[in-house]
Amino acid sequence: MQFDEVLRTWRDFFEREHIRYAVIGGLAMQAWGRSRFTNDADIAVERRARERVIDHAESLGYETIHVSEGYSNHLHSKERFGRIDFMYVDTRTADQIFQRAVEKPIANDVAMVVAAPEHLAMMKIIAIKNNPPRAAYEAEDIRLLINLPGVDTDSVRDYFDQHGMLEMWNAIKRAR
Repeated sequence: MQFDEVLRTWRDFFEREHIRYAVIGGLAMQAWGRSRFTNDADIAVERRARERVIDHAESLGYETIHVSEGYSNHLHSKERFGRIDFMYVDTRTADQIFQRAVEKPIANDVAMVVAAPEHLAMMKIIAIKNNPPRAAYEAEDIRLLINLPGVDTDSVRDYFDQHGMLEMWNAIKRAR
């Protein structure tokens, strides 16, 4: 997948359409300093823009392979455009995520808005809760995120607590 080309295309669309967004997932982890393999692009977008995002993906030749209230997944027949996944967030969550998101370089000369470390960690907590085997690599991502300068670790710890996962929080903290 040619991330720079794909990201530039989507960044231009979001800016033209005045849609708030933030890169999440593996590309966001790379932007925050954790090199790891990823074969797709993950982007959080305001839920109210879902239909425009899906329509745009399909206009670019992506096949929509799944749509739900909170997610859509799109695969392009040309390998260089790859797969792109969107997470749609309600207005309250969008306000929290997009207010703290920062622009960071991601691929070659392409910079995009990236979710804050605390929000990425919280998304990873949900991913682990929904699919426990993901803890094998998500926990390492969380460890990196909570060790970044200025991160509000109390909010991340509280999120672990809200989801009944304090034991995992303690294990991650011990591994610091």
